[in-house]
Amino acid sequence: MKNQKLALFFLFWTLIGCSASMEQKIEKAISNQIERYPKSTLQDIYKNFYQARFGAEHAIPDKKAAEDYLMYELSGLQEFDNDTIVEMIGWEHNFVRVPLALVKNGKIAPEELLTAFLESATAAYTDSAKNWVDEWNLIVATVEKMNLNLDGFAEDKEKIAELLRDNPKVALHHSRIFGETYHPHYRIVEKSIYKKHIEKLLK
Repeated sequence: MKNQKLALFFLFWTLIGCSASMEQKIEKAISNQIERYPKSTLQDIYKNFYQARFGAEHAIPDKKAAEDYLMYELSGLQEFDNDTIVEMIGWEHNFVRVPLALVKNGKIAPEELLTAFLESATAAYTDSAKNWVDEWNLIVATVEKMNLNLDGFAEDKEKIAELLRDNPKVALHHSRIFGETYHPHYRIVEKSIYKKHIEKLLK
């Protein structure tokens, strides 16, 4: 009986430690987002963590459509869209955002990025929508604790909560202000696929 109580005691503190570590990583990921994109809204934070959990599975109707849209987006890329930093997203860094500027400037061939993107479509790290809702609630609580004073925070919080009630795996676009300020053009790639196909090309 004594040994059983001792085991439960250690299990309790292990779980507490894991939770604290997760919250710290979430806070760090949020800080990275705000440092890199100061005009981020809660909707943009949602998109970051959602992509890190589910990848780009919602964005690929079929290979031909994915290829056509990639070429269309590349054709419209302007000179100011010159960000070439591959960005780790989320708190576990399961996925990265590969900027299309790396294709535009010849560092990566379009077909190489397309292959990595398509392979990544089935690499989501969980199929549990309920787990995502719980994770998002923890992310929101962390944002509130950080006192970031995000524009439209209360409205975004309620809007996202309502959307999740209807569809607990809903995907969102970047906010309007994020799009107008940062002109995001990238593809989501799973980290091991990125290392296999893309990383070596950038060295």
